[in-house]
Parts: sequence; structure tokens; C-alpha cells
Amino acid sequence: MDTYRRYISELIQRFWNFVDVESLNATDLFDRSEPDVRRPPVFRAEFADRNILLAGDADEMSKQAIVSSLPLSERHQHFASMRSSQALAQTVFGNLAILGELDVLDGVKTEEGLPAFDMDFEHAKMELEYNVGHLGEPRPTSVDVWFDGGHRIAVECKLAEPEFGTCSRPNLREGVDKNFDRDYCDGSYTRQRGRQTRCSLSEIGVKYWDFAPQVFDWSGDDDISPCVLRNTYQLARNVLAACAQEDGAVDRESSYALIIYDAANPAYRKNGEAIGQFHKAQSALKYPHMLRSLSWQSLVSHLEAGHILPDLVARLRSKYGF
Repeated sequence: MDTYRRYISELIQRFWNFVDVESLNATDLFDRSEPDVRRPPVFRAEFADRNILLAGDADEMSKQAIVSSLPLSERHQHFASMRSSQALAQTVFGNLAILGELDVLDGVKTEEGLPAFDMDFEHAKMELEYNVGHLGEPRPTSVDVWFDGGHRIAVECKLAEPEFGTCSRPNLREGVDKNFDRDYCDGSYTRQRGRQTRCSLSEIGVKYWDFAPQVFDWSGDDDISPCVLRNTYQLARNVLAACAQEDGAVDRESSYALIIYDAANPAYRKNGEAIGQFHKAQSALKYPHMLRSLSWQSLVSHLEAGHILPDLVARLRSKYGF
């Protein structure tokens, strides 16, 4: 068994142990009445809220506000699975925001030694699944956690994912995808299939290449093979979501993307697929501070050291192993 598969197996076992510790009734709450160690626990649709951990000392109004901090319409398809990184993000940031504890994030340091949350906490606004509308995308980029408080921070939350998202255009299939003839790309930044631009996305008005050369050491005026955006797609998009302005300007000083990941996931450790993508994107930046990383373990330890929501911290450790 390779290290990633072992990690997933151990994570699933931890989830089922958490079910036992919390005395959750599998017959009533989950989509399967009997535990299956090959898959994580998945709440039935009507009980998906239970995947959000709530601070024990929160009153009922606050608990409802935490659950409502992410609209139901914004929940991902697999939100009800304990493997959902979106449910994890809502657990951590929903509790902190609603219970007035966001300022405890002051002092958290990234793996690069930079502030993870560099902002004016008194005036900061936090939003889950914030839709970025200034990149010209047919479907706007949705940022897991968005902070706007002097600095704009686009937070991407990962848990068990094996890699960061890549560009979809080289994966289009003839006869399956209706816009194959128009949109397919062979993975190079070159003019293809009669297009006027070198990028299939640029051809339909997406503005990644309007902004990318301003912050990355990438030329938008030359052929590039393979395309530098192909495997850094999600990371670069988050950087651009944070720094690109509606007027076409770029904020290089006070906006950045922050990746929060599970340090136990081998994809984010040395020689892992995800960490390789991260280093490739970060090393291409003209301003490396615009892409930062932080482990969930470091964040939870910071909360623990500050005696913040101790029961929630204990349950995060129990459920996820942080």
C-alpha cells in the first residue's frame, strides 16, 4: 500500500472511531446503517449539518448562525462526507467568526514565516465560498474562505485531496464534451484550432492571462510548451482572485492566497504531488509572499495554546487527528 492510500485508510478509520466516541447512531444519521471501513462516514442529506462541529459553549442562536454561515446552495456535492474539506473550513472559520474570535488568528505564522492572516481584525470581513466576479469566468471562482480587512486573503482549504486542481481544457473528450472543438487544448500555450489567442480560456473572455504576467514570471506574448498554468491552475487562480482588481490593476503588496492543508497527507509532504505544484507556483511568482501555506495542525495548536474554544479544539483533534 502506498503512503497516500495508507493515509486515506487511517483517516477513514479515525472518522469511524470519532463516530463511536461521539456516540453517533449510524442507523439514523448515515447513508449506510453499518460502518464500512473502505469509505468515510457520510451523513444522510437531512443530517448534513451534523458534519459541522460546534463549540459546546455556544448558545443555540450562535450555533444556528454557524450552520447558516455557508448557504445551503453553496455546499459541495460531498459536503455530508466526513472527508469534506468544506465542512472542515466551516467548522473552524464559522465558529471563530460567529463567536467573535477571529482576532485569535493574529500571530499565526505560515510555513514561510509570514503572517497567515495579515489584516485589520477589527474591520475584517470573512465570507465562506466567496464568488470572485472580476476574472471574466463563465462560472466565477469560489474561494473557500475570503478575508477582506486591509489585506485581501483567498484561503484554499485542503484535507484529503491528492493534488491541486489543474486546467480542464486538456482533459476535454471528443464526442463527450459538447464544446470540444472550440475549447480543447493540447496542454501548450500556443494558438490552436484557429483561435486568436494562445489560451482556450482567454478566447472566451477569461482574464487569467491579463493578470498573470504582472505577478508571475510568465510571458503572455510567447508560446510556452507545456503551458505553465496547466498544473498550477488552482493555485494561480487563487492568487489572481486575491490580487486582481476590477479596474484591471493588481495589488502586489497586501493581497495573497493562503493554502491550509493536512500535514499528515503525503501529497503535501516532500516529493508529494500537491507540494510539487505549490513550489512550482510559488517559485514562479515575482512576489513569493503572495502564496503562503499553513497546516491545520499549526492552526489548531495555535488555538489550543491560546485556550480558545478548547472543547472544539479537542473534537477537531479527535475527528481529524490534528
